[in-house]
Amino acid sequence: MSSLIFKQNKIKVLLTGGSGFIGTNLSDWLIKNNIVFINIDINQPKIIDHRNYWENIDMRNCADLMKIVKKFKPTHVLHLAADLGMDHRNLDNLQCNITGIDNLIEAVKSVNSVQRIIFVSSLLVCKNGYIPNNDTDYCPPNYYGESKVIGEKKVRSSKLPCEWAIVRPTSIWGPWFDYSYKQFFQAIDNNRYMHITKNEFEKPACFVGNAVHILAKILFEKNSKINKGTFYIADFPWYSTKKWANTIQNILNSKKIITAPFWLLKFLARGGDLIKIIFRFDPPLTTFRLNNMMTGGSYHMDNTKEVVGELPYDLNESVYLTSKWMYEKKMIKHKPKKI
Repeated sequence: MSSLIFKQNKIKVLLTGGSGFIGTNLSDWLIKNNIVFINIDINQPKIIDHRNYWENIDMRNCADLMKIVKKFKPTHVLHLAADLGMDHRNLDNLQCNITGIDNLIEAVKSVNSVQRIIFVSSLLVCKNGYIPNNDTDYCPPNYYGESKVIGEKKVRSSKLPCEWAIVRPTSIWGPWFDYSYKQFFQAIDNNRYMHITKNEFEKPACFVGNAVHILAKILFEKNSKINKGTFYIADFPWYSTKKWANTIQNILNSKKIITAPFWLLKFLARGGDLIKIIFRFDPPLTTFRLNNMMTGGSYHMDNTKEVVGELPYDLNESVYLTSKWMYEKKMIKHKPKKI
């Protein structure tokens, strides 16, 4: 990030959703780079020291959001805040992704300080595995994806008085993550993970340290191609789920991973579906996750690579740093080693 030159008395970042997984890592990065920022989130930060930068504000409350933006007068905005979940039956509980976008656009228009704003969207503006032909080629698979499509359309038609860009993260993983990818590491640590097939296919994913690097570049870099662009966030060069799993196994020095027949994993996934329905518990393997693991795709990364250049972390270091964090948090039993 040495190419970024910060004038500390001039740059002020408004970060929304800074208490979440990616936001926690972004907050750390901003603090380490001595950049003035505030985090708008309805949840407390995961790290106690981050509470000094936190404002308890709901994106759906336009008056509160407008007030803080006018008071803070940010030069840059990074919008991460979102309602999540794949099981919504309508858009009612996804209004942070819709009304929140409206409110943020109006708040940014109310000041003349903002130079650039980044809106974090989702791959699920299109169904899993579908590679869109252009930035507005949409086919969302569920209501969450539909809410993100609506949000993107609002941004594109907003006539914002500043530069803007939309980013679509792939599968982000690393320190402070939760849910499936944390369970992925734990399954390998406990010798409960099996490769699906012997084949390797491109599975877009990104270590959170690299994701933060990409977001910072898109937010701050002087490049005319950023404005009104759509950027995918993924590690490059790519790696397969099999290579990723083997790297984790090697760094943890756990037992070698075996390859399971697909019929067995499909059976276990259907069992996971029943557990989720009956017990309201999120099991490690469901049909949705199995299909997700089996579905790859090569997203358009040329513009991201042009803006970002080389990434700071390779796969070995990314896995080691993640495993080290998990071991220190007592989430895994095998002490990681550098390779």
